[in-house]
Amino acid sequence: MDKKYIIGIVCIFLIAIVGLGMALDGGDKTPEDKSTNYEGYQIKIIYDGEWTSVAGGIDSSNSYDGNGNKTIDLADVSGDIVSANAQKQDGSSSKLTIQILKDGKVIKEGSTTAAYGVAQITSS
Repeated sequence: MDKKYIIGIVCIFLIAIVGLGMALDGGDKTPEDKSTNYEGYQIKIIYDGEWTSVAGGIDSSNSYDGNGNKTIDLADVSGDIVSANAQKQDGSSSKLTIQILKDGKVIKEGSTTAAYGVAQITSS
């Protein structure tokens, strides 16, 4: 995978977050306490292969790499705007799905079946 392509996707994602932040005032919110019944935002990536992802809120985002299904806690999200994307790292036509969860419930979902495809979602 070409590094310029990945950097381009990350830049587009960050520009989208900054633009949403300017359009909406998210307010301040402290990170949620992690417990067995997670409260706050998470992303869930559903895919059998290798993937890379960027997710976060207005003030910060992080990148993640993985293989297979994974749920990631977004403890540093402030406000009520969350954006996330996930990109397949192979040329398969298998479906990759990314979800944004709040307090354990799916609030937004997107998917792709394209080779090296990207699924991008935003929730506000």
